[in-house]
Order: sequence, then structure tokens, then C-alpha cells
Amino acid sequence: MSQESKQKKKRSPNRHWARESAIEALYAWHNGGNDSAMLPSILADRLQQDERKGQDEDYLREMVYGVSEQRETLDEQISKAVQGRSLRSIAHVELNVLRIAVWELKNHLEIPYRVIINEALELTRAYADEPSRGFINGVIDKVAQELRVKEMKA
Repeated sequence: MSQESKQKKKRSPNRHWARESAIEALYAWHNGGNDSAMLPSILADRLQQDERKGQDEDYLREMVYGVSEQRETLDEQISKAVQGRSLRSIAHVELNVLRIAVWELKNHLEIPYRVIINEALELTRAYADEPSRGFINGVIDKVAQELRVKEMKA
């Protein structure tokens, strides 16, 4: 890797950190009764975290506002994939991991579905218990089969 490539890579905003901040922001939003008026202050708090100074701030904002605005549609998509299980029975962290993943599957076709699944599993590893990973993987895989038909077949 050339020196220029290394410097460019170091300077590029980190989307994984943005996803971590989004999980935390959406969790706070969810616990606050899904009040959209809370989002600016929740986001401001997440953007001030020293450990995530290199996060992709634009992507964080897009993700949090996108998920909050599309929550009902995302939840419908998730409900279809978790047949026989109420969304109320899913832990808030897990539900928000699923919402972010489904939002990315729908709105960011440039991100391969395998990357989206991997990122969701990393978030689950960091914020939920081990058994949740299999559940998250299965749900996202079902949704990806519906939303990313061509990509799944390739």
C-alpha cells in the first residue's frame, strides 16, 4: 500500500464508529418514546464522544434520521422476517441493530449485503449477548433475500 493510500485511509471517516453511535442514539431515542424532537440533542451528544472523533458524522446523521423517519416501514420488513414473534419481544438494542441493517439494505445499495450483515453482527457482539447473533443473522439474511435478490444470487 502506498503512503498516499495509507494517509487517505487514515483520513476517511469511520462508518463502523458511526454505526456504534447510531445504535446508542437510537436506543436513547427509543427509550425516550421515539420523540423526534430529542434527536438533535442525542446526536450532538454522540458527536462529542472523544473515542469516536473519526466517525463518519454525515453517515451517522443520515442513519439516525433515516431510521427514525422510516421506522414503521423498517419494522414491517423486520416483522415479516421474524414470523410468529412480536417486535415487542425483541430487545431494544437488537431491534435497533435490525433497523439499521434493513435501512442500509434498502437505502445503500453500494454497500454489499455481506458487509451489512457483518457490521450488524459486530454491533450485536458489542451491545447484546451471544445468542442474539444467530437471530440477527437470520433476520437480516431473510430481508436481504427479499431486498437484494440479484446480489444474493450472484
